[in-house]
Formats: sequence, structure tokens, C-alpha cells
Amino acid sequence: MTVDISQEFADRLVNSPSEGLNVEIKRWIDPSEPSGIAKIAIACMALRNRNGGYLVIGLDNESMEPVDDGKPHNVRASFHIDIIQQIISKYASVAFEVAVAFAKRSEQEFPVIAIGSGVRAPVAASKELSLAGKPLIRQHAVYFRTLNASGVAGSSPARYSDWADIVEICFENREADIGRFLRRHLGAEGTSSFLEVAGGKQSLSKREETFAKLNTHQERMLEALAGRGQGLLGQQMGSWSVLLQFDPPLPPGGSAHDFLNTVGSANPQYTGWPVWLDSRGFHREEDRPRLVDKVWQSLVLNLGGGWGKHADFYRFDRHGEFYLWRVLEDDLTDKVKPGKYIDPGLMMYRVLEAITVGLAFAKAFGRGEETTLLFAFRWSNLEQRELDPWADRSRYFSSHGKAMGATAEGYVEIPADTPLEAVAIYAQAATQELFELWDGWEYPLPAAEQQLDRLLKRRL
Repeated sequence: MTVDISQEFADRLVNSPSEGLNVEIKRWIDPSEPSGIAKIAIACMALRNRNGGYLVIGLDNESMEPVDDGKPHNVRASFHIDIIQQIISKYASVAFEVAVAFAKRSEQEFPVIAIGSGVRAPVAASKELSLAGKPLIRQHAVYFRTLNASGVAGSSPARYSDWADIVEICFENREADIGRFLRRHLGAEGTSSFLEVAGGKQSLSKREETFAKLNTHQERMLEALAGRGQGLLGQQMGSWSVLLQFDPPLPPGGSAHDFLNTVGSANPQYTGWPVWLDSRGFHREEDRPRLVDKVWQSLVLNLGGGWGKHADFYRFDRHGEFYLWRVLEDDLTDKVKPGKYIDPGLMMYRVLEAITVGLAFAKAFGRGEETTLLFAFRWSNLEQRELDPWADRSRYFSSHGKAMGATAEGYVEIPADTPLEAVAIYAQAATQELFELWDGWEYPLPAAEQQLDRLLKRRL
């Protein structure tokens, strides 16, 4: 599979950095020296076994600030794709492709190495690399990105406790498309019946409880906007929000910082600006999370020009509640007029991302079949908008007139052990009320499955 990374994606990884299971950040290293070769090879193999991700070079992994020590004279020459690919081919038991982009921050360039998803067998070190008798790469070792006891991600030889995750990742990549299988063999009615058996049958009381909590988080969002002088923002622009609630809740215990470390590290970062992002590495202090009544809360505002134009509000509760409110990208882009359109493919992509990241959180906190993930979605300021695939013109959607309402909601219950490849049908159900505003239209399941495939391969 060809690996690709857009310039916009690379710029976001460097300008709004956050290390996690699928993103590793390192200070400057020399790809021509044994220690630098080992760091690149180990990081890339560990990320490959984690089903892909990104290696960002030139930043301090604690402060997330650029460093000058060890910076090569010619960054592009030192980190040329041929050099990186040669390291991978020499030390990885199974060859895999990578891509290299050069992101800009403060007029400097920083290499971002992209490692593709789709691992079907664990990648091990094919040979040893030593320096002064000290092994830097251990032959036969299977390197893996994993969390330590404090919820911080790191690359190291796989431990016995990591092998269940490694096997599951490889197994899921060998699976055929579950969504297509269900539709082909069960049909629409059979698929609905299957979902009810699997946990798709909703509880009215749970739905009401989840939306009540969403309303509480929304009140905090309005207070935070007012505190930053943006009290009218939620009325002036379109927005969407989602609340994820663990049922049953997470057990008490652990520090607030360990909880936030786990959340930040577990986020697969499928996009350059992921849902429920960890903003601790952001430049402006007012964008960073802080504890408000024992809940991590952050408001990220950048309504100026450039790639970082966003308006997000987050709340992370240690009981297992994750809230996000975000202004629609349709109202922040320069490609279409604000307030006039909504890209259905882009919105489906975000809903799929919210669900898949929620499943990643459940896994990081050790939740399995005993836990159900309750997702409540809400969309606002939709009146008179038209469907328009402005983010990707290769996707075609016929005209369905203008939205016949201003708001919409969606709700789904998903078992915490649901395979990622099976979430498209849940996303379709979550967006049913949204897309019905356009003359009763329904987002086609095959198109949702295609978007899911793009998401899991990190292709926007």
C-alpha cells in the first residue's frame, strides 16, 4: 500500500504536537550514525506494529518546542526518503513503505516520517546493530508502541502483555470488510437484526441520560466561550458536538495527570487535528487543558487565517465521559461561503473518527465486552444549508435541496470490543436524523465504509 502524507497534515503534527501510541516525537538525530539509525528503525517498526503512525523529528518530547541541538545543516538531504527507506529495509524483517514530509514551524523545517497501516504479521528486527559492544537494535526483537503505568507512550521490545494487542491488530488487518460481508449475506433487514443482537438495540433511558449529560457539558462550553469574549460564536456558526459515555463508568482511582496521559497517548490521531485532542503542547497557555471541578477542560480558539483555524471545546471526565464541541469546518474554510453548505463526506469522516477514537480509549482503559460506549451527537445552525462535497470533489452527491431544519441529533450504543472495521453501520445510524434534513436522504452504507477505510489508513 502506498503511504502518503499531506503538507497540511504534517504542518499540524509539528505545530500542534501531541505524542501518543501512533505519534512519536524525537529531538534531532543523525540518520548516518548508529544511534540515529537505531532510533529511526525502532520507532518505525514500533509504529508499524501499532498499525501505522508518524515519527516527528526536531521537537522536545516533553515541552513540544523546537530544539536546535543536533540539527543537520541540510534537513531535506539528511532525511531523504531513500535514506529512511534504506534503514527500514535493512533492519525490518518485513519490508514496508514509509513517506517523508517536511513541515514548517517558525520558518524552520522538521521531518515527519509516515508509516502506513495494514500490518498483517509482526515486524521484527532482522539483524542486530551495536555500538562499542552495546546493542542498539536487538535481532529478533518485536518493537511496539505501548503505554507505561502513567499512561505515557513509548517504543520498546514487546512485553508479554502487549502480544494480545499485536495479534488483534494483525488479525483485524487480515479480516475481510465486515460491513460489506453483513450487507452482502444478510441484507438490510438482516443487518439490522444482527445489530440488535450485537448490542445495537438502544435504551430510551440511556439515551435521555446521555443527552442530559451532553447538555451539562454544553453549558460549560457556553460559559468558556463567554469567558474568552466569544459568547455569540455558537449562534453565529454551525457546529457539531459529541458526548461519549462509558457504561458502566470507569472505576475510581489514578491521578488526574495519569488519566490525561492515557487519553492523549491512546488517541490514534487519524487526522492532523483529531477529535478529543490533547492540547498540552499548544503554544498558547489559554488553549491548554486545566482542571475545572475535577474535569479536564480546554477551549482551543484560532479564528484567524492559516491552517490552524479552529474552534473546539473539550471536557474529559475520569468517570469515562468525553465531550467535544467543534465549529463546522464548512464555516471555517476559505473554499466555500460560511453558513451555506455542509460536506456530507467530511461529516461522516468526523463521526467515524469519533467512534473509532472512542473504541481506542476503551481499549486503553482495559474495557471490553462488559462495557458499552454511548455516543450522543448534536448538530446546530443547519438551516438552509446545501450538501456540497467541497473537501473532496471526487465524491459526488446529488442535490437534495436545502436543510429542512436547524438542528439534528443522533445516538448509538456500541460494545467496547467492536472491531474497527464494523463501525460504518453505527456511523450511518448516528447520522440518520442529520442527513434526513435534506429531503429524507440517507448516507449510503458503501460510501460510509469507503470513508472508514480511508480513515483507518489515515487518508483524508
